Amino acid sequence: MKWIIPVLFFAVLITSCEKKREVKQVPKANDLPAMMITTTKAQPIFAKNLSGKTILVLFQPDCDHCQREAKQMRDKLQSFKAYQLYFVSTAMPADLEKFSIDYQFSGEPNVHFATTTLDQILGSFGAIEAPSLFVYSAEGKLIKHFNGEVDISEILKVL
Repeated sequence: MKWIIPVLFFAVLITSCEKKREVKQVPKANDLPAMMITTTKAQPIFAKNLSGKTILVLFQPDCDHCQREAKQMRDKLQSFKAYQLYFVSTAMPADLEKFSIDYQFSGEPNVHFATTTLDQILGSFGAIEAPSLFVYSAEGKLIKHFNGEVDISEILKVL
């Protein structure tokens, strides 16, 4: 009977340590992340090497929130002309190509689509919602992060 209390204490201690590891968050990056992305033309790029004003849009093509935000961005695309837009997803390149065509981004010189892995996203940003939008200065410094769907008027305020 004397051994039950220490065993239970040890079991609770191990369980609580396990839970702490599961919820650990990676701090949000203040600079363009070291995340590897691959364009739909199979060109690998480190996001930290992108130049000029950049917006990273982490999204999923089948996400309703992502689709609404993309439509709003398309409607105001002229407002984004000073930025390079990178729509980044874990989806297949064919799904990104279809999204690009469906939302009329195909052929726009400042709009790019790329894939990455969930590990790359979690390692760079931690747990985020889809869509998540990161606006970076020409020096690669984070200006603003929008986590989840946001009205286009809020995004345009920081451009």
